[in-house]
Amino acid sequence: MSVEGVRQAVRRLPGSRFARDAYSELRKAQWPTPQQTARLTGLVVLISLLMAIVLGLADLAFDRLFELVT
Repeated sequence: MSVEGVRQAVRRLPGSRFARDAYSELRKAQWPTPQQTARLTGLVVLISLLMAIVLGLADLAFDRLFELVT
């Protein structure tokens, strides 16, 4: 089988077009710099911690409220 024949066979494989298109789209994406990634990761961690504290305090308050009611 010639090189062109192999290329044609690969092009007909299921999912090969999807893989090529996905790779093409990933090349077009504008990726964040390492500094942006670090900053945004820190922001996500901070917001997650704040939400954990708020939800923990709300859980504690509702727990105490239900203890008073029952």
